[in-house]
Amino acid sequence: MMANYETLAAELLQVNEDLIQEPARHLMVRLNQGEPFVLNYLLLHHQAHPVDLSRRLGVSSARIAALLGRLEDKGFILRGNDPLNNRQVIVTLSPQGLEAIQAFRTQVLRAAAQMLSALGPEDAREFIRIQKKLLAR
Repeated sequence: MMANYETLAAELLQVNEDLIQEPARHLMVRLNQGEPFVLNYLLLHHQAHPVDLSRRLGVSSARIAALLGRLEDKGFILRGNDPLNNRQVIVTLSPQGLEAIQAFRTQVLRAAAQMLSALGPEDAREFIRIQKKLLAR
């Protein structure tokens, strides 16, 4: 029997719409948008040029400039000249930004662990395996 991938895709869209209401999934999505994305990116990469953030987030340089301005006003990031190229700005986490993103990541990890525990160990591993397989394509 041949799979109808359009029907399965429609079902997948519906499931994803419903999953976004799940607190853990909502937090994971937030981690990949806006301010949390920038803070998380800086946590993982230690520093970034605004153009790199713009590309990774898929938004304009003006949007990144506004976002960085808000994060700087909150004391979460530091902007300075790139030591390798004084014409470029380099962005790093401030101690307050590091604390904020670590607290948020802890919240996300706890919620995700709770969501995975509802699947049980075997299904949780399978869920992760399938997502990795999709990424490897």
